Amino acid sequence: MMASTTTTARQLVARVFTARQTTCLSSIATKTCQRASFHTTQHMLNSTSSTTEKKNFAENMSKQFIGHVKKQRSNQTKTFAEPSRFVVIDSLPPTATKEDVYKLAREAFVDGDKQIIEAVFCRNHEFNFTGRCIVSLSTAEDARRLIEYGHRRVLGGNTLKVNYTGNAKSDVSSVMSQHRRSEMTSLTDNTSASGRAVIVTGLPPRTQPEHLLGYLRSRNFFPVEGAPDNVLHLKTKEQSTVAKFLVKFDSESEAWRCVRTFHNTDFLLKSRQENYRLQLSVAY
Repeated sequence: MMASTTTTARQLVARVFTARQTTCLSSIATKTCQRASFHTTQHMLNSTSSTTEKKNFAENMSKQFIGHVKKQRSNQTKTFAEPSRFVVIDSLPPTATKEDVYKLAREAFVDGDKQIIEAVFCRNHEFNFTGRCIVSLSTAEDARRLIEYGHRRVLGGNTLKVNYTGNAKSDVSSVMSQHRRSEMTSLTDNTSASGRAVIVTGLPPRTQPEHLLGYLRSRNFFPVEGAPDNVLHLKTKEQSTVAKFLVKFDSESEAWRCVRTFHNTDFLLKSRQENYRLQLSVAY
């Protein structure tokens, strides 16, 4: 009887212990599931929030870009002046030549650069190129096509700005003469020396035109014969330590031959035994 009671008590204690253990495990499992569910929900919310932010950022950037393009196009349209047969090209690099302008025309027109009548490179009072070129074309329609093609093109790292200049009633000679330096026009026949004139910089400050003329002739280079303005003394900055000249030749090939021969060479001033480094370039 005592043994039976003891066995029953032990069974009862074992059942109570098993029940408590099951309840504890169930509680732990429930809490674990709740935590997992919370973290999953939080991750989904964070992921959704991140996706929304990225989408909003992309939309805002897209709207800003479109607005910038519209504003830029609007500004470009507003800057175009009254249509004419004359075009001004700004922001040309210092190394630009007339060939660069004609190449731009050959790309803009189907039949090449025949529409260009003349191109004048603008220079300041010290005869330095300002980065501006005035181009006269056959018709206002040709000017429009050159502007549409050339505006915002990149040349030598510079973004070109192309626009109209003058007006529909402007005369070719008057417009081009207004921008062409007088030194570039021959006194004898009133022709332009563009492309066949050379700028010589770096000679001693007291050098005179006749000195340079004699120096060139001694090296078998002969500027335009019989022209009183074949060698001109150009203005330089105040207190400049070198002189600057414009030398006119009969052809562009002769001008380039002179540049290739003397550019970056030394001129020896024998009276002082001093060397002067020469800088030469073809003027347009």
